[in-house]
Amino acid sequence: MDLAGPLQVFYEARNLCQCPVHLQFTSFEDGIQSEQGLGLASFTTPEHLQPEEDTLICIPGIDFNSFRRGEQDAAIRRAAPWLKRAYEQGASLCSICSGALILAEMGLLDYRKCTCHWKCLDFLEQRYPRALVQKDKLYTEDKRIFTSAGLSTGIDLALYLLEKWFGAFVAARVAQELVVSFRRESTSPQRDVYCNLQKPFHPGVFKVQEALLNEPETNHPIGELAKIAHLSPRHLTRLFRKYTGKTIQEYKQQIRLELARQLMYNGQLGIEEIARHCGYTSARQFRRIWKEEYGTAPSAGRG
Repeated sequence: MDLAGPLQVFYEARNLCQCPVHLQFTSFEDGIQSEQGLGLASFTTPEHLQPEEDTLICIPGIDFNSFRRGEQDAAIRRAAPWLKRAYEQGASLCSICSGALILAEMGLLDYRKCTCHWKCLDFLEQRYPRALVQKDKLYTEDKRIFTSAGLSTGIDLALYLLEKWFGAFVAARVAQELVVSFRRESTSPQRDVYCNLQKPFHPGVFKVQEALLNEPETNHPIGELAKIAHLSPRHLTRLFRKYTGKTIQEYKQQIRLELARQLMYNGQLGIEEIARHCGYTSARQFRRIWKEEYGTAPSAGRG
């Protein structure tokens, strides 16, 4: 997932949004077997690549225990000169999950803000004291080096990079295609993410949340949502508040306003278009709801 998640984000940016993204896979080995047993091959050797200023080199995570036993040391020593040279030539570096340990071992995280999977944070901090470990971040950026926390946060980081390069609309469109409703901000603490997994769960309520997240522009009647949840409208209304702390309408409004906030940064979309994308009947309705929520006009939210 460390590899496939960000890869799919960049793939969709290229194929769905026609962004100028070129994908290549490189390794010093002819073939690799992942920790899960999946074989990978057909790599371009690093010697045949010329990283430049518009290059991003992504390093997926590694098995933490085998790293601590030193089983990765030879491979890291072999890759270090090429990766350091690429960085010196202007390429950006990106680690997913425990991949930050590779950058740290090479000395590339010295005096750089960084993060990694929560299980590795204390080890990273103790073994590499010059690394500026950010324990409360899902991803970091410091002098062309990007790091992310565990597994799925590689997708959040990749979407952040799309927004940085091509604008919020591209990031939002790719997120929608991947059924990733919203990119989590870098300041979302890892602890909160894991605590969320422990919140009470109801399958019917979850199905309704999914429907609302995936189609924020659609006005779902309560009867239609009740059918999705296999509950009566009255029972769904009661359970939804119980498990989410919000009414269905409040939840829907939160989703729409968040999507509008992301789209607001794209200068190509007018207020009418944003209102339509987010399911509002008119720009006037959107302006009114936005002002009620934030106390300012929508135009004040533009980047």
